[in-house]
Formats: sequence, C-alpha cells, structure tokens
Amino acid sequence: MVYYLKGFPQTNPGKLNMCKSYILLSLVIIFSILSGCGDAKSRPLATVYGKVITVGDFEKRLAKLPPYYKALASQRKKDFLEDMIAEQLLYKEALRHGLSRDPEVRELLNEAQRKILVAKLIEVEGSKKTGVDEAEVKAFYEAHKGDFVTPLKLRASHMQVDTEAEAKEILQKLKDGAEFGQLARQYSKDPSKERGGDIGYFAKGQLMPEIEAACFKLEVGQVSDIIKTQLGYHIMKLTDKKEPHAVELSEVKGTIEKELKDKAQQESFDALVKSLKSKARVKINEKLLEDEVK
Repeated sequence: MVYYLKGFPQTNPGKLNMCKSYILLSLVIIFSILSGCGDAKSRPLATVYGKVITVGDFEKRLAKLPPYYKALASQRKKDFLEDMIAEQLLYKEALRHGLSRDPEVRELLNEAQRKILVAKLIEVEGSKKTGVDEAEVKAFYEAHKGDFVTPLKLRASHMQVDTEAEAKEILQKLKDGAEFGQLARQYSKDPSKERGGDIGYFAKGQLMPEIEAACFKLEVGQVSDIIKTQLGYHIMKLTDKKEPHAVELSEVKGTIEKELKDKAQQESFDALVKSLKSKARVKINEKLLEDEVK
C-alpha cells in the first residue's frame, strides 16, 4: 500500500485522500484481526442445545489426556470433538430423565466430590514443601552411599546355531584362530549376527540362566564351551567387564531430591491426619469391626 501511495501525483488531493481512506480502512481491519487472535480460545467449535464448545474447552479437555491418547486425539480432532458433542447430548438426555435426582447417582456424585476435595487438599498441603536443601541431599547421599553403586556388568558376543554338530565345528574354528565376529556373521541364527555377535553390556538377571552362568565364569577375551538351551546351541565370548563403582552425587541428585520431597510430603500428610483426628476425637469400635463387618 505504501508503493501505491508513492505512485499518486502529489498535486492530486482527491486521489491522495482516497488512498488515505484506504490505508485507514486497512489498519482497522488489521487491528480487528489482531484483537480477535487474543480471544481465539473463546471461538466456538460447536454448539449443542445452545451450549457452546469453544477452542479453549477443546484444548483443556485434550490437555488432561495421557500422552499417548493426547497424540492420538490430536491426529483425529474431528473424532475427539464428536465425542465431546456426544457426551453433551447424553448429559442433556440424562437430565431429561431426571437421573440427577436419582439417590444412587447423588451418592456417587457426593463420593466423587469428597475424593476430589481430599485430593486437592493433599496437593495443596504437599506443595508447601517445595524445595530441598543442598545439605539434605548431600547428607542423604553420604548415609546411603552403599545404595548408589552400579552392578558388575559384562559385555559379550554371541553365536547361536541349531545343532550341536554346527556348534562343535564353529568352536574348533575359533580354537584354530578364526575371528569370532566373522564366524557370527556367517553362521549365527541370532539377530546379533549383524553386529558380529555383540549383545552389549548386561548385568545379572538379564540373560537366559544357562548363558549368563557361563559368561560370569569367563575372563575377558575367553570363549565359552558349547551351551545348550531350549533355543539351540550357543557359544559366548566375553569382550569387556565393568566392575561395580560408586555413582557420583551429581548423577543421582535429582533422584535424591525427589525422594526427600516425597518423604517430606508424606510426613506432612501424616501429621495433618493425626492433628485432624485428635481435634475430632475419633473413636473406633474395634470389636464391632472385627465381629460384624464382613
């Protein structure tokens, strides 16, 4: 529009006024659009019995979903909106049937309200303990240092074949100096053959018992005897060993902070319940509870 303005002769006031009017009109339209953007969440997506489902309603409902279902709903927005519409229709129909006055429904609603209020109270009380002192974290780490130790880990390469005869032939080739990775790529039935048989690092309890037992008897560089399992015949080579070692405080600081915070929140909750019980003078008929309640 600026270029159009420059194109008008400066000696023609009629055309210049027309251009100014056009610019003013354009500015009004732009400001209207911009002001509407800030209110986008209130724009209606659907209307059911006069009840408006807005962009904000849709996004709020979407945000409450677990991550997997949120991603699914985001891909199928129309279906998700249809579900919200169906829910509104069914809600109106339930009211028309007078179900809001049904004793069972009212009891369920009261119970749900109690649980929601209790959950909110726990959240509010728990939020009072928001931070954890650095000294607390360090003291906890020092007191539980034995718990922050990595287990012994082994790394091995693996070959699996169908028959004992095949396994014996491969084992002999290894004894004659053949390279384990090359033989694994050539003969092994296991998917690890693509990596020369390498199965990476593992700790106790992660492999089949027969294979694991054989591996933990090997020294780095040693090859096992033939191992028979329900899957076939196996040969293992131990390629590395990582001894247990203490984990640095920096690596577990976040975990410790969360544990201390959870503990503080639990203690706060327990103290609150204890205080409320003492004020209410709660009494329990233990005998009746034991004898009569089934």
